[in-house]
Amino acid sequence: MSTPNPAKSLLFAALGLAVVSAAVFGFLIWQDRATAPIGRPALSAPPYAPAAIADAVVKSAVWSPPAPLARGRDWLYDVFTPPEIFYNPRTRQFSVSAASVGGGDQPDEPFGLELISVRPEPFRLQLIGYVGGEGDARGIFENRVSGEIFLASAGHRVGDLGLSVRRFSVRSEEISIPESMGFKQRVGTAVVTDARAGRDVILTQRERRMTGNVFAFVAVEGESAPREVRPGDSFKVGAASYRIEQINAELATIDVVKTSPDLDEPWRRTLPVRFDSSDLTPSAP
Repeated sequence: MSTPNPAKSLLFAALGLAVVSAAVFGFLIWQDRATAPIGRPALSAPPYAPAAIADAVVKSAVWSPPAPLARGRDWLYDVFTPPEIFYNPRTRQFSVSAASVGGGDQPDEPFGLELISVRPEPFRLQLIGYVGGEGDARGIFENRVSGEIFLASAGHRVGDLGLSVRRFSVRSEEISIPESMGFKQRVGTAVVTDARAGRDVILTQRERRMTGNVFAFVAVEGESAPREVRPGDSFKVGAASYRIEQINAELATIDVVKTSPDLDEPWRRTLPVRFDSSDLTPSAP
């Protein structure tokens, strides 16, 4: 007589339990479906009906024209036409070439004028050196108007400049150099009376005396030599006339107004210094 195997008994028992469970759950699902009523959902909205779409109302608006910045008339930024800005490493200054705003606002004819340089105006008499000792020294002066170089001491008059040398002396001065040792140097100094301005001007050989004003050199189309201009100067080139409105030493620019029979209205431009292409570094606006 054989002994029953426990593993087989457990297997048959599990199989029987699975069959009974499946039969019970199947009967419950069938009974639930048989008793549940089947109907259509209730719709609260009316049936779809196509409707015409009203035309959109289109409104047009005109933007105000862009205003120039305080740095000049050509520093003008429109939505799609910003100016071209350049940086000059020599002067460490930015210059701008104005963009054409509005399409037809820019005349077709060339402007005919370019800015070469902007410089501070030196005083009309300069002391560039001296000769002799401290007791009998005479100064070496430069007449900026005539280009003459001459020797002079106290009492000398420069009639064409309206100046007279009131006092001239040579003395030792302490010259200081940043981050280095100083030294003494003999320096000539002149006190000059300016009859036109009614005041005394001190000249020294160590540095050039400036007036505080500025001037510029411009290249005119058709002329081989540059012109020296100052604020307020006007000149004609053919049928066109130019007037120098302003010279900006800090930005190295000039404001010029051009009038011509071919122009409907005066053409105003802010001209930057003309550089070689190798000196220009474009900068994003």
